[in-house]
Amino acid sequence: MKKPEVEFRYYTMPADSYVLPKLGKGWEQEYGLGYGEQLHFHNYAEIGYCYNGHGRMLIEDREYRYEGEMFTFIPERIPHTTISDPGNICKWEFLFIDIDSFVKNEMGSSGMNADDILRIINKRGTLKTKAHHERMDTVIRTIIEECRRQDPYYKETIKGCLRQLVVELLRLEEEREAVKKQKAFTKSIEKALAYVDSHYAEDVRISDMAAECTLSESHFRRTFENIMQMKPLAYVNFVRIKKACDLLEQTEDSIQEVSFKVGFPTLSTFSRNFRKVTGTTPNRWRREAESGELKLRGYHISAKQGWDY
Repeated sequence: MKKPEVEFRYYTMPADSYVLPKLGKGWEQEYGLGYGEQLHFHNYAEIGYCYNGHGRMLIEDREYRYEGEMFTFIPERIPHTTISDPGNICKWEFLFIDIDSFVKNEMGSSGMNADDILRIINKRGTLKTKAHHERMDTVIRTIIEECRRQDPYYKETIKGCLRQLVVELLRLEEEREAVKKQKAFTKSIEKALAYVDSHYAEDVRISDMAAECTLSESHFRRTFENIMQMKPLAYVNFVRIKKACDLLEQTEDSIQEVSFKVGFPTLSTFSRNFRKVTGTTPNRWRREAESGELKLRGYHISAKQGWDY
């Protein structure tokens, strides 16, 4: 089977500099036109900043959607390409960075071995948003503007920014590792969550949830609370109340019938837990649902937010 072609695009770094900027109108275009999805790679790390437009970014075997106020960091020798949506003119600007030389020459006193730093930050390319990585966005935009204006001492300013950029890239890798750990951690209680979703109307015990995960009860408690930021039985009540909200909105069952259907032994226990989770009473929830005035409420019980890609 014929291997796909990958193009090598070579740049020459200016003397006494770690950064080669590619700025201005020449980089406002429909990217990928005439190239299809052919990947390429460089002899230096590439940072791309998208100001406006939208399209696809291919980095090795991964595909992302991009739009304005997004940026890429792609280490040297990582195949990638930018493809504008058909007919879409996108404004990008680029910085090619001799990151290896910078780390080896300028970060010797950082407390980390230069080879270790480079191993971490050169591991993979990525696309990030200003909204989720504002500090890195600020550093990149500062380097771009310093290159554009070339005010006195701009090279020294750029060196300071590059140091901060390396730190942000190291932090990014820490985030990735934390996400991997969290996903693996969460998987250990997935069966308990599924069990609660199927048996919430019954007398759910912590021992039942732990058995589903083949964990001791004490280990399960600690693991569950670390992941979900709530106790197991509080989660059971949380699920019951969510199911009760659906029944109140979608059926004509009495409040007491709803209470029994979702697993509460008494109406008073149901009402107390309902108010604790939703901030209102079952009757008021139903009235607002019927009148079309029901608004989303923030649950008082905390839960983990989703991950950023």
